[in-house]
Amino acid sequence: MSEESCSGLEYGLLMTSLDVSVSKHLLDDHYTVIWANSRYYEMFGYTKEEYETDFQNRCDLFFKDDPRAWEDMVGYITRAFAGGSKKYEYICRMPHSSGKRLWIKLIGNLTDEVIDGYRVSYSVMMDITDQMQLQMEQTVTYNHIPGLIAKYKVTQEGFELLSANQKYFEVFQGRRIFQIGELTEEFGLDALQEAHPVMRNREPICFTFSPVARDGRILHMRVTGTCVDWENGDPVYLLIYDDVTQLAEQQELLKRKNMELELLAYGDSVTGGINRNRFDMDVSEAIRSAPAGTYALVWMNVEKFKLINDLAGNKEGDRTLRYIHGVIKSHLRPNEYLARISSDNFALLLYDEPDQALMKRLEDMTADINRFNENRKYQYILSFTAGIYRVDDPSLEITLIQDRANVARGEIVKNNITGFCSCRVYSEKEREQLVAEKEIENRMRSALEKRQFVVYPQPKLSLKEDVISGAEALVRWKDPDKGLIPPNDFIPLFEKNGFIIPLDLYVFEEVCRLLRGWIDRGFDPVPISVNVSRTHFTVLNFMDDYVQICRKYEIPPRLIEIEVTETVVFENPDVFSQIVRMIHEAGFTCSMDDFGSGYSSLNVLKDIEVDTIKLDRAFFASPEMDNPRERDVVTTVIDLAKKLHMEALAEGVETEPQRRFLKASDCDLIQGYVFSRPLPAEDFEKLVFGMEEHS
Repeated sequence: MSEESCSGLEYGLLMTSLDVSVSKHLLDDHYTVIWANSRYYEMFGYTKEEYETDFQNRCDLFFKDDPRAWEDMVGYITRAFAGGSKKYEYICRMPHSSGKRLWIKLIGNLTDEVIDGYRVSYSVMMDITDQMQLQMEQTVTYNHIPGLIAKYKVTQEGFELLSANQKYFEVFQGRRIFQIGELTEEFGLDALQEAHPVMRNREPICFTFSPVARDGRILHMRVTGTCVDWENGDPVYLLIYDDVTQLAEQQELLKRKNMELELLAYGDSVTGGINRNRFDMDVSEAIRSAPAGTYALVWMNVEKFKLINDLAGNKEGDRTLRYIHGVIKSHLRPNEYLARISSDNFALLLYDEPDQALMKRLEDMTADINRFNENRKYQYILSFTAGIYRVDDPSLEITLIQDRANVARGEIVKNNITGFCSCRVYSEKEREQLVAEKEIENRMRSALEKRQFVVYPQPKLSLKEDVISGAEALVRWKDPDKGLIPPNDFIPLFEKNGFIIPLDLYVFEEVCRLLRGWIDRGFDPVPISVNVSRTHFTVLNFMDDYVQICRKYEIPPRLIEIEVTETVVFENPDVFSQIVRMIHEAGFTCSMDDFGSGYSSLNVLKDIEVDTIKLDRAFFASPEMDNPRERDVVTTVIDLAKKLHMEALAEGVETEPQRRFLKASDCDLIQGYVFSRPLPAEDFEKLVFGMEEHS
């Protein structure tokens, strides 16, 4: 089970045991519910479906029968957040489906998350109806039914009991004299010692203390007293005792639950430290309270941490993270902060220093972490990468500060990692990269809607027949201001932010549209292959969308080939086999892209029933094909493909010697600049179908 799954399970069990509601709301006019646990609906007597049907996830509709309560609550929350607070607590009445009105304690936290232009609030609710009812009932009892009543003379030395009702003596021993020195915390009487000088001045008093009853129980009593007489200059007080033991116990229970909720909301169950939410709050406050240039934020990653979970299990992985957190924390100075941000990533807010000093601190931390290896015969080195961002603008959102540190860390070349910790300081280059990526993200959805992404087919040449027998659909971004943008400038970002999924589907539909046009005009269409990003494979039944689009344009599936990258085979051969099976069941053919790019295992080929193997350009390092070993490897792979009844396609072919060699080696297809670069659809049609002849 993954760390995230374990954490989610623990979270769910804790929420269930605490019997509390947890929900997230947009801070719009309706306080729209965007997520809630099951207790949220059960607390008010609804199922999730009933609540969504009756109130459309709008809290204002939930309060439609009590607008005054709604206005009071919204006003309180608005004032709390407007005053700069990130958290509020509020007790109010809320309706139940049965017609009852519950007493609810509401704890809200303002997050940095923004959805549809609105900030998001994280809310926890507890039903405290029983406690509030008990408190009100005890108040009525206090006002109308005599409880414990006693009359004391307040002397210079202490207290002397003059008289009391029967109930007083049923609860307490009949001791008459209490000296000041005996009124200690040990016996729960220290509050009497604090009240003594006030009572000597004959002022009204009200306090709570915790005396021991006759039966040994510790009680919690609220005492209200008024000076009613005096004897020989000593005030005489009438004291009324209100037994609030049950309420105090309920309050203590509520306090413990609040502490548990505080730990849940702001604690990291793995490391025992604070979590990202609390880190963001504390660090934001520290940065705003200090002059610019005081701090530097570090994003630190444990390299290849997944191996620990894989080899030793998640428990050992968690123990390692807890150990790392403890060692780093021991190196922090006052007003420096640390939290595990996600998985094996840590964020540190350190006092700023020159580059070498900061890097020395991080190297010392990671060297200290690795001291567990000192007496080990077989050592396991924990290596780290760290990105550093100097906080020169305290007004920046904490998420932006963290992103910049992480961007700097991402620029570290993995193969050049040295020592225990490789560091990189955020620079103008990283800033320009972030700005460029943000600009692309701002325009990508609009560009897709306006169909600025265009398909450029690259022909595939059959070496046996010397004719174009297919094409690969490559995408370009035709921006009206920037011109033609190559895929390397946007595809990696789209794979990172998930936009590659709608783009892949868009390209597939454009290919279907192109094929439909050829069929309608009487051409004999050639098959076209389309790339499917590995991101799709996280979606169950991802092929359904492709099948639906293909049917929409009435395209014979045999005209479409799905290209899947070789890295998926390396990571999980079983998953790859399932993907190939789904592709074939849909009627499409399938090719393995980038074969030989770095992860190939000839062993997995026996279990992978793809139709085509695409030899990566890495096979063709010699323009003249004059390297005997290179030639032997290529011919061996082609022969193997033949024996496995697969087509062999060589991509990235750029020279005539390469072309001649591949033809002599019985390679089926080639793709590359030696024959044709990717072409606009019109140019491709002229090349393949001889458009001038058909016009």
